[in-house]
Amino acid sequence: MGIYDALTVSQPEPKKIQKPTLLIVDDEPGPRESLRIVFKDRYHCAVATCGREGVDYARENPVDAAILDIKMPDISGVEVLRELKEIDPNIECVMLTGYETIETARSAVRYGAADYLNKPFDVFFVRELLDKCMARRQRKVAVEESLQTLQKVNEELSRGLADSNRATTANILSAGVIHEMNNPLAIVAGYAELLSRDLANLGEVDQKATQNIQQRLATIQREIERCKDIAKRFLNFSRSSQQGNEHIEAAKLLEDTVALVKAHPANRCVEISSQVGDSTLQIKAHPVEIMQILINLGVNALQAMNGEGGLTFSAERASSVPDAPAFRSDTFDSQKPHVKISVTDSGCGISPENLKKIFTPYFTTKSEGTGLGLAIICELVAKYGGAIDLQSAPGKGSTFSVYLPLSS
Repeated sequence: MGIYDALTVSQPEPKKIQKPTLLIVDDEPGPRESLRIVFKDRYHCAVATCGREGVDYARENPVDAAILDIKMPDISGVEVLRELKEIDPNIECVMLTGYETIETARSAVRYGAADYLNKPFDVFFVRELLDKCMARRQRKVAVEESLQTLQKVNEELSRGLADSNRATTANILSAGVIHEMNNPLAIVAGYAELLSRDLANLGEVDQKATQNIQQRLATIQREIERCKDIAKRFLNFSRSSQQGNEHIEAAKLLEDTVALVKAHPANRCVEISSQVGDSTLQIKAHPVEIMQILINLGVNALQAMNGEGGLTFSAERASSVPDAPAFRSDTFDSQKPHVKISVTDSGCGISPENLKKIFTPYFTTKSEGTGLGLAIICELVAKYGGAIDLQSAPGKGSTFSVYLPLSS
């Protein structure tokens, strides 16, 4: 007698009913039919009369769980178990036996059997056991789907970087993004490993163990969402490099800038925040260039604080502009309305003798600095007819204020 689909021989099951598939492999018709009757209301039952037919079915059809008789005429249930796990490691397999030896137990455990059923079996126990196995499989599948989602995000991030023409800025940020992604990825990997061990070692599932698994899955999902958010912000930054000038909301600009500066490896435990006095403030400019100004100032601040302290990005409508700013564009018009964007840190500050030098190209106090960061900022600010003011004191931190024309 060959393998047959016990639920679909006489009447095909409606496609809208997505029952999990249970494969029953037993050469004895009595136990085989009993199991089919026990589970036909909850599972799509496929029945095989020998081991090889069961394996062939699993190769052609998705299987969620299997009940395998150990002693069969062609190949043993343990061999079927081994081949099923090669097809899909997440198939939950329960061994069915009229006798049990230490050797068969060891073999079954080695190949990943979930549990044993002894003939004759108790109907209530076998239903409860299969329910637990299916719950365990669903959790395994959920973890794998989450990791696949994360992999797709990483692939999209890589494509975004490859397409970006803002190579310099991308280099500044990419190390930070990768650094920040590593933290949640390490958590995901760790919890996935713990979850895998729990699932492998779980015999009788108790309430506490189930809660622990659910909590770890929730942590995995939360960290994946964190990775997706970081990747989305960075991709938006990369892709916007192809755009021209546009009306930029100051609040959104600061929100994205804060997220990317937080991702920089120089940030160890800095408290980074943003403040916007008027949510309607807008600037007409190239978004990537304005973000580059703020990110460069933010990274400089992180380095001045040695990764610790407080950093604030703020934006407000300028009530006045300084008479003699530290830097001003040739086209700067103090009579026009401006947006004032400030970057304030609690770092080491700038000595008086260096205050007049810091905007000079190639001037730097850093051992590995190029002295071009602030010079590039000045070039970008000049492009939009803006100005930069600076307030700093040794040991008390610094505030760089960028004045850009308010978008009408």
